[in-house]
Amino acid sequence: MATIQDRIKEIEEELKKTEYNKATEKHIGLLKAKMSRLEIELMSQKKGGGEGFAIPKSGDSTVALVGFPNVGKSSILNDLTSQMSETGNFAFTTLKVVPGTMSYNGAQIQILDLPGIIENASVGSGRGREILSMVRNADLVVVVTDVQVKGVDRIVNELHRAGIVLNRRERNISIKRSNSGGIRIHKPRKVPVDDVQIREILKEFKITNAEVFIRENITSDDLIDHLKGHTVYIPGIFVVNKIDLPHKDEDIDDLRSMGRVIEVSATTKAGIPQLKDEIYRALALVRVYLREKSGYVDLDRPMVLRNGAVVRDVVRKISREMLESFRYAILTGPQRKQAELRVGLDYDLLDGDIITIISRN
Repeated sequence: MATIQDRIKEIEEELKKTEYNKATEKHIGLLKAKMSRLEIELMSQKKGGGEGFAIPKSGDSTVALVGFPNVGKSSILNDLTSQMSETGNFAFTTLKVVPGTMSYNGAQIQILDLPGIIENASVGSGRGREILSMVRNADLVVVVTDVQVKGVDRIVNELHRAGIVLNRRERNISIKRSNSGGIRIHKPRKVPVDDVQIREILKEFKITNAEVFIRENITSDDLIDHLKGHTVYIPGIFVVNKIDLPHKDEDIDDLRSMGRVIEVSATTKAGIPQLKDEIYRALALVRVYLREKSGYVDLDRPMVLRNGAVVRDVVRKISREMLESFRYAILTGPQRKQAELRVGLDYDLLDGDIITIISRN
C-alpha cells in the first residue's frame, strides 16, 4: 500500500512532466491541491519530536539567512554583523542557529544564520521543521546561494510547502463553511480560476458546503495557500555569494525572475554594502524621532517601526498611561509638505518624522 510520501512523490513527478499551458492549467492546480492536502496530513502525523531552536527575537526586525549547506551563510552573517559564526569549506558547519545584530540607519536588525536546508525539510528531514519554524517568524527571508545558482527553486518550494510564501501578498479571500447548500461562489467576473476548478480544489480540502468570497483576481495557488490555513507571506531577497569565482551571468539573470538579486563576495566584501542597504529597504522600516518637552530631538536614537505604523503605535510603545491621556501629536519631517501637522492617534507615519506628543496632563 502506497504511503503518503509515495503519493506526494508521484504527484511531484507528474507535475515535473506536465508542461504548463492554458490546457493543463486546471489539472496542475488540482495536482497542487492534492499535494498540499497530503503534506498537511503528513505533517500532522509527525507533530512533536526534535529539539527546537530557542532564539528570542530581538532588535527592530528579524532576518533569516536560508540556503543549502556550504553556500557561505555564516561568512555573510560575519560581514553583516559583529557576530563571528564558525565557517568552513564543508557541509553542515552550522548545526545551530547563530544570531547577530546589524546596526544600520539607526535600526538594530537581528540576523539569524540558520542550518542548511535540505530536500524534504518541510516534512522534517534534517531538522527542517525546526529550521522552517524560525523562518516563519522572520520579517525578511534572505535566500543565499553561490555562483552555481543550483536548486534555489527547490529552496523556495520547500518554504512554500511549509506555508511560507515569498514576495507575494495574501489575497482577499474568505470562506464561510456551512452544513448544507453546496459551494456558493462570489467573485469578480475576470478571475481566471473558474467555478468548477474552485469547487474541485475545495473538495480536495474536504469542503463540500461553504460560501466563498473572492474579492480580487487570484490564481489557484492563492486559493490553495488560503486553504492550507497556516500560510505566512514574507518578503524575500536572493543573494549570490562567491561572485569573485568564475560564473555565468545568464545563470544569475535567470534568478532575477524570482525577486531582487544582490551579488556579493563574503571573502572580498564586494556587494556587502549593497546587501545591507537592500535588507533595510526590504524591511520597509519607519524611523520616528521623539521631541522632548525641552524641544531636544535625539537624531541618533530613532524609534523604529514597520511600514504602515500610526501615531498610536508610538504612544503605545512609550506607555499605556500616555495612550490614555493622549490629546494630539504634532508631526514634522522631511517628507511632510506642511511645516507642522496636528494629528490624532490613527494618523499614518512616514520615515524621518519628528513627533511631539501632547497629553492632557
